[in-house]
Amino acid sequence: MALIALDDPRWAELQHAYGAADDIPELLVNLSIPKGERADDDPIEDTWEELWSSLCHQGDVYSASFAAVPHIVDALLQQPELFMFNFIELPITIEIERREAEISVPELVEPEYSEAFQNLARFAASVILDKHDKSMSSALLTALALVHENTGVARMLGQITAYEADEAVDLFLNR
Repeated sequence: MALIALDDPRWAELQHAYGAADDIPELLVNLSIPKGERADDDPIEDTWEELWSSLCHQGDVYSASFAAVPHIVDALLQQPELFMFNFIELPITIEIERREAEISVPELVEPEYSEAFQNLARFAASVILDKHDKSMSSALLTALALVHENTGVARMLGQITAYEADEAVDLFLNR
């Protein structure tokens, strides 16, 4: 599924929030490092913070965002033991923002970008019945909604907190 190889010089031609995306491949490689092999001064949270900031900055998405999604999904599928919220949430947020801004998927990243979402939805479907916290459950359901072209439900699931959802249901049921 890997679309643009991580050592491909075209990453420097892609853009993210801060300019050329030639720093993104190193961050993507870092996602696959198992926790036990990670240096103390290299927490995975730092990698995710940089990826979020670069690829989905204040709701804006970039050419590098679309090129990175297949790599993020592939890292999760190759090592499902790394499964954590960001592996689901960053790709679905990029896709929701892409749809909201009516941005076409760049030809350079198709069909791998769309294939990544199909694979993410299959993964979500395979784990949805497992026990998850409310945020993860919402993220998994959002992935399923996106693959079924239900952007409105995906947007709602991505924006509403579990507490707000409970309140909305109570209001709806007039409790």
